[in-house]
Amino acid sequence: MAKHVLILGGGFAGLAAARALQGTPCTVTLVDHNNYHLFQPLLYQVATGELPTEAIATPLRPLLAPTGAHFRLGRVLAIDLAARTVQLAENATLSYDYLIVALGSVTNFFGHADLALHAFDLKGVEVAEQARSRILYAFERAMSCTAAAERSAWLTFVVAGGGATGVEFAAALLELIRILIRRRYPDLQKTPPRVVLIQGGSALLPGFAPSLQAAAAAKIRALHGDILFDTHVTAYDGQTVQSPSVAPLPARTLVWTAGVRAHPLTAALPGADPHSGRVVTDARLRVSDHPEVFVVGDGLASRHQPPWPQVAPLAIESGRYAATVIRAALLQRPPPPPFIYRDPGSMVVLGRYDAVCQIDRWHIRWRGPGAWLLWIGLHLYRIMGTRNRVLTLIDWAADYGSHGNAIEIIRKGQP
Repeated sequence: MAKHVLILGGGFAGLAAARALQGTPCTVTLVDHNNYHLFQPLLYQVATGELPTEAIATPLRPLLAPTGAHFRLGRVLAIDLAARTVQLAENATLSYDYLIVALGSVTNFFGHADLALHAFDLKGVEVAEQARSRILYAFERAMSCTAAAERSAWLTFVVAGGGATGVEFAAALLELIRILIRRRYPDLQKTPPRVVLIQGGSALLPGFAPSLQAAAAAKIRALHGDILFDTHVTAYDGQTVQSPSVAPLPARTLVWTAGVRAHPLTAALPGADPHSGRVVTDARLRVSDHPEVFVVGDGLASRHQPPWPQVAPLAIESGRYAATVIRAALLQRPPPPPFIYRDPGSMVVLGRYDAVCQIDRWHIRWRGPGAWLLWIGLHLYRIMGTRNRVLTLIDWAADYGSHGNAIEIIRKGQP
């Protein structure tokens, strides 16, 4: 009987593993609570109206069909390592011979329940669409406000977290606001909207060279955004952002990009770090005392310093590597050399025609239209499915060509 490889998660890591197992003498099943693969790096563009959801969400069954892998829609509730089974919410149990845990990460609100209740975290399609509706709704509410303080609160948008997602979202939001004020809401020019980017450290884009960090901050300010460094959001009731280092900030919209941690089921595995939830595996990505269980993607911790980034390249490389280890075992071949992650570099877009790029292995520090074009090409390459690539390219061309082809629909029940 063929061995069963069970993959939990249809993100970059899980999909890479399924594809790498193609042709291997085994049965492969991929489980995800969504029936689509989500291109997370561009989710913020759904929130700012630059892209429709359909451009970054690709159905999993067509993606898996060429690999021969099976797809199972379901939410994973528990992993029983001793019994080698996985429990799904639909009262179903799946057994496995090999397990690849590729469950990704979840938002870390650091124990603040009020933030989880009132902030938008940009971790899923539904929340991104809700954030987009909230932004548009805020402008409509501001138009009907008679009190200046209330109007200002509706037109204040706070972004917590100055990493790549926070900076990209803030830049895109500032450009969207400029277009909306000029074309849709000229009456609000007397009360200009405000975007406040709050960063816990002393610089944006941790891990980037100081020159690129400074360039990102300068660009946000050039777009008329405000930056608060060395500041942490500690409370938010949907009305006012609280921080111990600054005065209370009235704002009806808070977008949270200030932290993630490994999925709770990943964090429950042996070797998981108590703070990040990421698992320290052996050199071949196997869980301690369970050589049949692999952890890949955002849940994988580096065995050495510095920590590995929770990004798509690591997810793809680790997913493929786990598949090669399993393939070697099934074919009774020697295992591959230990896993080594070689960081291909980092890129952050700073709005139209501008981006920063850092490739440490080649000592490259790059900023400007050339880096932006590279960012465009790389993201189009990584988007799953020809239809999605074409749809994204068309939307980008319309948006950048017309300087404002944003999606401006407020969905019912979402503000």
